[in-house]
Amino acid sequence: MFPESQKRRARAGADLALAFFLADRDPLWAVVALFYGVHHLLIALSQERAPGPFTPRKYSEALSLFRQAGLAKEVRKAYEKLLELSWQARYEPLTREEGRGLWAKALETYETLRGALGGAGEPGA
Repeated sequence: MFPESQKRRARAGADLALAFFLADRDPLWAVVALFYGVHHLLIALSQERAPGPFTPRKYSEALSLFRQAGLAKEVRKAYEKLLELSWQARYEPLTREEGRGLWAKALETYETLRGALGGAGEPGA
């Protein structure tokens, strides 16, 4: 494993653990932390598989890296859905109850992504 991807994996684990810690306390920020945990995990996986080292600076560059690394379309679609949900959590005036609904959608999407990755991305991993 490359040092950069090790750092990314550690960051992913911390963000995922934070997401699950926040789930009942602040579901909107839990969605945001979940997205960033997935973001860092997928960059780490992609950096390990890609032909050359590359660190994306935009979400569109991250998606390009995921394609180049051969991540499944299902994984990329789940990433895009989590990005969308994270955006809603940050910028739409949602109630706590709506936040719980958003968390439920994010968690479902996360489980789909984990399944497509063969279980990678355990919280706190």
